[in-house]
Amino acid sequence: MDTTTNSRDGHGSDDCDRTDVSEPTASASVTRRRTLRLGGLLGAGSLLGVTGTAVDSASAACNRPDEVIHLDYDDYESWTDIYWLSNGDPDNLTFVSSPTNSGATALQLRIREDDHWGASTHYQFDDGLLELNGRVSFALNSNWSMEGRQPSNCRLWNCAIALGDGSAGGGVPDGTNGWSNRLYVTSRDTDPEGPFHLLSNTYHVDNGAGVGDHDYIIDGEPHTLATPEIEPGVWYEFEYYICVNTKTDDEANDDGIVRYWLDGDPIYERTDFRFTTDLEDNIIDTTGPVGHYGGRYEAPKNLYAYYDDHSMALDGTFESRGCGGPSQQPTALSDLLSRLRE
Repeated sequence: MDTTTNSRDGHGSDDCDRTDVSEPTASASVTRRRTLRLGGLLGAGSLLGVTGTAVDSASAACNRPDEVIHLDYDDYESWTDIYWLSNGDPDNLTFVSSPTNSGATALQLRIREDDHWGASTHYQFDDGLLELNGRVSFALNSNWSMEGRQPSNCRLWNCAIALGDGSAGGGVPDGTNGWSNRLYVTSRDTDPEGPFHLLSNTYHVDNGAGVGDHDYIIDGEPHTLATPEIEPGVWYEFEYYICVNTKTDDEANDDGIVRYWLDGDPIYERTDFRFTTDLEDNIIDTTGPVGHYGGRYEAPKNLYAYYDDHSMALDGTFESRGCGGPSQQPTALSDLLSRLRE
């Protein structure tokens, strides 16, 4: 099996993942009875979707997460102790001792030749989240290839999923039935042997085609901040931030946020999504590793992706705004507070 190193040096086909039709549905999510929260701090009036703005803004501006979770794979016997499987073959997932980015163990995900599915996994947030900041290190095996159909796309990470029929291939989000944001690697505008580009795919209320909204992270695309090149056999740190939209009078506002960083550099930002009209039961349920190749085309050979160092800040961000200092990264909470004051 090929190894990796530790060195770091809009448009799209409409059939990217049409066969991705058996992701979990809303029945997998329990009805929630809880106080809505953002950064864990609300005043007497809810920050989201209520005309009153009785918010402890001085505290909320710190944007401290409710909880920070670091998954050290060395501490677990099996990947099933962390994630649950919604699709694919469980035999395609295994802990390995090489290659790793840190520690003794990484997660290997296989996509077999002439197949679509490796596996789709989920770390579950039982109460759901309004805001998620995640980090994970990933690598493609050193002879990863996307030859054949051009361009080809392969999903690598479920950034945020609200479970429901609207979250995956063929589904049409209506604000109550699920939505999702996922990271892909793509051969668009590059060589099928690499280096590769990245793609953000989002199922949201304003994309009704049942295939998700493709934002290729390539120079010239409207939401691209940089155009990274993904080399097979190299570890990268991917960071993602998702914040659900606000709503007014049961209508979703177009202010949902998705941001990406690669090795600490911002590469993608979009702040106009309408994900949901239900801020209790149609919010962020899961995140986690995934391998799904194409839709009407299959992997040209056995492919392997590797994952390590998965961390999450729940309902806040890693670099929370210390109550006397600036945040190290832009945060959605400050954006939302500014809009509420307008």
